[in-house]
Amino acid sequence: MSILVSSTISVGFSLQFSRNILASGMISYWPRIDITADANKVIGINNLSIGFQLDHLSWYGFSLGSTAQERQQLARNANFKLIRVFDFRPTTPRLMPCTYFNEANPELSSWDWTYVDALTDAIFSVGAEPLFCLGWAHPEMERFIPTGMTVNPDTGLPYPESYAAYAVEWVKHFKQTGKPVRFYEIMNEPFAYFGWNPSDTTKLGYYVELWNTVARAMRAENPNVMLSQDAITQKNVFNYWLKYGDDVDFLDFHKYDTSKIGECDDAELFRRAEVYRFETTTSTYGVDYVRQKWMEQRGKILPVVNSESNLNSAWETGTDPKIQQMAGAVWVALVLRMGILKGLSYNVYFEFLSSASYGKTTETGGYGFGMINSDNNKPWYPYYVNYMIGRNLAVGDNIIETTSSSEDIRALAWLHNQTLNILIICKVDQSQAVRFYGLEGQLTISKVDNTISWENPSIQNDIINSNEPLILNGYTVALVQVNVL
Repeated sequence: MSILVSSTISVGFSLQFSRNILASGMISYWPRIDITADANKVIGINNLSIGFQLDHLSWYGFSLGSTAQERQQLARNANFKLIRVFDFRPTTPRLMPCTYFNEANPELSSWDWTYVDALTDAIFSVGAEPLFCLGWAHPEMERFIPTGMTVNPDTGLPYPESYAAYAVEWVKHFKQTGKPVRFYEIMNEPFAYFGWNPSDTTKLGYYVELWNTVARAMRAENPNVMLSQDAITQKNVFNYWLKYGDDVDFLDFHKYDTSKIGECDDAELFRRAEVYRFETTTSTYGVDYVRQKWMEQRGKILPVVNSESNLNSAWETGTDPKIQQMAGAVWVALVLRMGILKGLSYNVYFEFLSSASYGKTTETGGYGFGMINSDNNKPWYPYYVNYMIGRNLAVGDNIIETTSSSEDIRALAWLHNQTLNILIICKVDQSQAVRFYGLEGQLTISKVDNTISWENPSIQNDIINSNEPLILNGYTVALVQVNVL
């Protein structure tokens, strides 16, 4: 089955709309924005690839269910490269491969790798790699570890040697079956256990002891595994880790810019998109600092991974409706742009799928965290933003000097396969006219904006001459392309 992302708005319609605007003279009343891109000035090299999370039972529908082929094709079309999965969700069926852990003799534990192998094969088949997050350092620890494993009453964590025995089986299994799985996190969001940026280091010490024990065992089985944990950039955690923690293989963080519905307006949300976790704040170090400090202390420049990300983490009464709307699309584009500029290796969107019909039954009416509607496998705007960037950006592409004359418009340019790509992000919900400098010939435009409902969105396609303005109808994410041969 071939699934193509296409536009329901024809080139002719979109062009005619722009021509009507020009003919009416309305453009003279709009802010004029100048975008300049110089293909001869390289300011960096791209490291970023895009990814997503498969949560709850979405891993099953991606790998074994009747929807698997269609959903895999959507992932393939957008060129996602990293897919993060939890082992601990108490779903039916459960992804946990250890059906019973024998605490007295771990070698006698019971295992069934059927679901894990099917999912792993599906992930590799779409051109991505898995990132397996093993366990959750949570106050209700018994829910998130294998059946039969014991929690140490003194620490509230599994015994380090026991958890190491469990984790090693993952590494051993993939080595035996020839699956090149590299990425692991040792327990999701451990700050749920030791506190946000803890000043009392007792529990942090218990966690570091467990992490070190597990990491040493996994590396003894396969020295090529890539291990980390997602609280490493929190200030007190990072400082403590440099003293007592073994090496991580990538610097890892989660990025949610709000935690309550209606916590801030769109302008503040977009500001946070470009600052939180990227720059140093009161509780976390920025990307540049942790990368440089790790190099000074440990002698390695590490890759950086945003392993879980969305604009709002609220879920108890339903999710933020903005997630799938154009505000959510603008937020995603701003985060990916900063990820490129900051040299991140991966940005993982939480999550791939959610149900619109279920979301409508919640108090907020939000559609969940997903970028694709699991009811019908149709994308929402965040998917299309990832799609436009993921298909046209590769590791090693040259990033080009780009300027915008307005703070309302963000721009970023790169060269990919002899094509100059310019990402345009309009952060204000009002019409703008963008003119380009440094470009010649016809420009191919792909964009999303509010002229098509967010409930049934699609990409709009245009072709304009380089001396014509690009009309932006409020919140917009556009990719402008021109051949530079």
